[in-house]
Amino acid sequence: MEMKQLLTKINILLLFFIVGCGGDSGRATQSVLPTPDVIYTPGEIVTDSQGYVSYRVGNTPIIITVPHDGTLSPATFPDRTGETARAVDSRKVAEQFAYFYYQNSNGLYPHIIYNNVSRAKLDPDLNQMDGAQGNSYANLTYGTYHSFLQTAIDSVEANFESGVLLNLIEHNHSNQRVELGYLLTESNLSQTDLQLNSYRNESSVAQLANLSSSTFSEVIRGYNSLGNLIVGDSYNSNDTNYQFNAVPTLDNPNVNGADYMSGGYTLTQYGSHNGTNINAIDIATPFAGFRDNANAYRALAVILERSVKSFYQENLGLILY
Repeated sequence: MEMKQLLTKINILLLFFIVGCGGDSGRATQSVLPTPDVIYTPGEIVTDSQGYVSYRVGNTPIIITVPHDGTLSPATFPDRTGETARAVDSRKVAEQFAYFYYQNSNGLYPHIIYNNVSRAKLDPDLNQMDGAQGNSYANLTYGTYHSFLQTAIDSVEANFESGVLLNLIEHNHSNQRVELGYLLTESNLSQTDLQLNSYRNESSVAQLANLSSSTFSEVIRGYNSLGNLIVGDSYNSNDTNYQFNAVPTLDNPNVNGADYMSGGYTLTQYGSHNGTNINAIDIATPFAGFRDNANAYRALAVILERSVKSFYQENLGLILY
């Protein structure tokens, strides 16, 4: 298979929502405006009118979503109930990933979608009812985030055989390691390789696994699995050498009863088990030692960038750059 020709400019349709002032009613008073035909240039950052969501336009088959590192707290958004912990500096990981991807590829960009609103107000990594909790203003920003994400997906599907979506989230589990979610449960991962192979089409990386010459279990926890590539790499940042543990991998094929992030709404909504060519993976990391200082998040970004490149190329036989 040959990768389709990259586009230097992408014609896309995008909905921009403009909300009128509704007094104290908390209701939007202005309808959605007509959709403009906009030409975006790869590398530029596009935002909604209030700066609540940002989209760094890409021209590669890699998409990154950053749903939980926002700090804005709009008064029109009531506080949410449920999990509100911030994935501090996951935005920095995405930005460093993009920087090294650009440098290594001689000018290519991953797509990146940022939620700039505090998770205490909005969580776009949940379904709309739970993420925006019925508030009309939050609903509009939730819709904008997913419109930007759909724009990136449409671009990838139009121009590439296969895409990878990395959803950067957090965990506070006792095991300090990268948890890779593929919509496979702890019970799934506890099974033998032969048994695990039967879950291929239920996984958020089903399309990639179907195209790979490797078995599904090898894609998830074999030699060229994303987790195995992460643990096999290291990066020296300002005289500190970083290596990160991960699960699942060849040596850690299951989670052994530990807490584990198996994959959430973004994977369920956009993963290739739905018949698309977008292979979605949750990248859940602790804060300490992974994102708590510039050396750590730079190292994490470099190792992720190199590992994702190898994972894509080894399993698909397609060259990213």
